[in-house]
Formats: sequence, structure tokens, C-alpha cells
Amino acid sequence: MFIFMCCKITKMKDNKGRFNLYSEKPVFQFFVSLLIIFGVGGILSTILNLVGIFFAGDDLSTLTKPVASLAVRDINLLRYFLIVQDIALFTIPSIIILKLMNSGSAGKFPDFKIPYLKECGLVVVLTFCIFPVTSFTGQINYAMHLPVWLSGVENWMTHMETDADSTTDLLIVSKTFGAMMVNLLTFGLATAVAEELIFRGVFQKIFYNLFRSGHIAIWVTAVLFSAIHLQFFGFIPRFILGLVFGYLFFWSGNLWLPVIAHFVNNSVPVILVYVQGLEKLNTPSDVPLWHQAIVLPLPIAIGLMILFYFRKTNVSSR
Repeated sequence: MFIFMCCKITKMKDNKGRFNLYSEKPVFQFFVSLLIIFGVGGILSTILNLVGIFFAGDDLSTLTKPVASLAVRDINLLRYFLIVQDIALFTIPSIIILKLMNSGSAGKFPDFKIPYLKECGLVVVLTFCIFPVTSFTGQINYAMHLPVWLSGVENWMTHMETDADSTTDLLIVSKTFGAMMVNLLTFGLATAVAEELIFRGVFQKIFYNLFRSGHIAIWVTAVLFSAIHLQFFGFIPRFILGLVFGYLFFWSGNLWLPVIAHFVNNSVPVILVYVQGLEKLNTPSDVPLWHQAIVLPLPIAIGLMILFYFRKTNVSSR
């Protein structure tokens, strides 16, 4: 099936003989995008993972080992798997898809414009405004429970998220500056570029073509972005992040800006773990939720002002 679809793609040429997807229907664009992600990305990531296992002298059992039994070699291999996933499964397929969907000059990506320093600064401020919002909603999300008749599902999700959090905690710990830089590359840069390319760069644009509404496209993409992480107790804060990244891209027209926001959002915990230690970072806040709610309007207002600034600036520059 994948070979058939690839052959069909090669027949889709414009008057210059260049392969394209931009003139196809959104549903077809989405289907072909999934084929490229799981086909090209799946094959490439599998090959690179096997190469990493070969040179590490390990095997896939590393993925199923209890967190407490992971050795330094296992941890480094898991970091390698994460980078491979970001680059091979998301980044490279996304570039292929964007090139096929690009109606402009070959090789040019209009959504990738070098942002001004002022814009970068505003994005950093925006990202820090999100932290109290995601922290507040995260605590509410964590306190949610499924109906009693779904207690088995909830127990499974709790166990799954506990394992994921334990593994992340183990990977994010950095005792040296060099290890912190590796974590910034792994959890910050690689993840930010990969996820923004695939979700905002590809899926959000396809959903926009499908629904003919930027707002619906952003919300649907945000749901997909949060759901694909398979963390029920972190769904709401991650959904909010997806909304902010989505509107930032939609109103600025520059994919680098949500990449920067995503990078800052992921990098701050990495730096805090290096500076403060994991125990202090994971210590629950003793500030009552209603106290946190009182101060939320200020960061929300600042964040909205920054988003609307990009909206106004982008509209006036058209």
C-alpha cells in the first residue's frame, strides 16, 4: 500500500514537473503524511535504533527494564533513542511533507523566516507566562478521576504515567554541565523542532485546509498534540501548550517562534534540575490552588497581549 501511494505521489506534478501535494484534498494530504511518517520515518528510525544498539552492545530489553536497574549505558541509549525518534520519525518526514506541500519555489519554506530579536524576546516572556497556567491546570488535571467503572483503565494510566515520569526523571538528571547540554539538545532543541514541524508545520496546516478555519485547526491539532503523548494526567496543560504554540504560529506566520517557545518550555526544567536538583523540582507546591488562581490573570493577560501583538503585526505586514 505504501509503495502504491508513493507511486501515486510521483505522478502528482505541476507544470514544472515538480512533485507536489499542495493541490490535493486535505484528507489525502493527511493520509499521505501519515504514510510518509510511518513509512520513511519508521524505517529510518528502526535502522538507526538498530545501529545504536549494535554499537552500544545492548538490546531492546533496555526499553522494558525497571527504571531502578538501568545502568549509565542504558540511560545513554535511551537518550539516543529519543533523538532518533525526533529526527528520523518526525523531523525528516516533516521536511519531506512540507516540500511536497510547498506551492512556491522549490527548496523555499515560507514559514521559516528568521525572527527579529524583539520577537524572540517576546516569545520567551510568553513562555514564562505559560508556566503558572500549566502548573495550575496540571494540578487540577492530576486530581481528576475517571468513573468507578473505569477504575481499571485509570489504574493502568496511572501506572503507565508513573513509569514514564520515572524514566524522564532519570534521563533529565545531569550532574555535569556537559550532561546538561546533552539534555538540552535531547529534550529541548530536538524535541521542539521535531514536534513543531510535525504538529504545527504539517498537521495544523492540513487541518486548516480541511476545516477552512484557523481556530478549529489549532484546537484539533492541540488535542492531537496532547493525546499523542499518552499522559492523561497531563492532558490539559499540554493541550494549553498546543493552543499557545498553534496561535503563535497562526498569527505570526513563522514556525521558528513556536519552536523557540517549545524549546524554552522544555529547557527550563532541564536547567532547574541541574541547578536545584530533581528532588526540589518535584516537590509539590504548598501554595493553595486558590492563591495560585488569584495571580493567574496577570500572566494570562500578558501572554494574550503578546499573542495579539503577533496577530496585529502579521496582519499589518500582509
